[in-house]
Amino acid sequence: MNEEVMKARAADEVVIKADGVKYSYRSGERVSRGVEGIDLEIRRGEFVVFLGRNGSGKSTLAKLLNGFLVPDEGIVTALGLDTADEDRIYDVRSKVGMVFQNPDNQMVASVIESDVAFGPENLGVPREEIEERVTEALETVGMSEYRNGSPNKLSGGQKQRVAIASILAMRPEVIILDESTAMLDPKGRREIMETIMKLNREKGMTVILITHYMDEAIEADRIFVMDSGRVTAFGTPAEVFAATEAIAAAGLELPVAGKVSLELKKMGFDVPFAITDEDLAEGVCRS
Repeated sequence: MNEEVMKARAADEVVIKADGVKYSYRSGERVSRGVEGIDLEIRRGEFVVFLGRNGSGKSTLAKLLNGFLVPDEGIVTALGLDTADEDRIYDVRSKVGMVFQNPDNQMVASVIESDVAFGPENLGVPREEIEERVTEALETVGMSEYRNGSPNKLSGGQKQRVAIASILAMRPEVIILDESTAMLDPKGRREIMETIMKLNREKGMTVILITHYMDEAIEADRIFVMDSGRVTAFGTPAEVFAATEAIAAAGLELPVAGKVSLELKKMGFDVPFAITDEDLAEGVCRS
């Protein structure tokens, strides 16, 4: 980890905060709960995962954190800005970028470099700086060689990397990825996770990942488990997955290594609980 990243994490600055946040969806007289009483803080340089099954409220919460939705009750602040302040919402969304599930829905141009340039152009960034930002963003996600190509010729994972580059070109301080690997094959998912880890570990960017994949969650600094619109567990991956009853209650499964280590314990082997394959192998060798 480079010095810049270490300094960012050492600062321990809160960049996203939710206080008593509630949100419900309304359709006529029908009201359905989105999130209910959320309190949380996310610090600069963290890699945070919101984990939960479909309908748990995690995507609703993601949209609340950068102002796509405004709380019915409570306050969300992003980089010190109230997301409910209509006069500052443009500032919020430029500082807290969001990548959605379907990359095709985020493509606006027929040439990749034009697509990446779209965001900073709307921010009024000077032309020469836009060129610099596009080059840097495409290099960061490993898509420089495709800059003059068409998005239509890319794989799903490549399109999602271009979508991430389009957000990076706006120079956000926080990036939220809302189920951004859900529509991808295993290769595409690996590409996106490698990109996420690079942004966080090498660039020091605060990353919030919304997912239901256990193998993605174990890479996080902290996990927030969501169920029925509430945070039901939070902590480091080791702490969260060790709370097996809370995981089961949220309708989630343990990582494969966790399930295997528990089965080995039932069989009488003195193996510590593990959430990664490496820790499981080490535990087995020591037992």
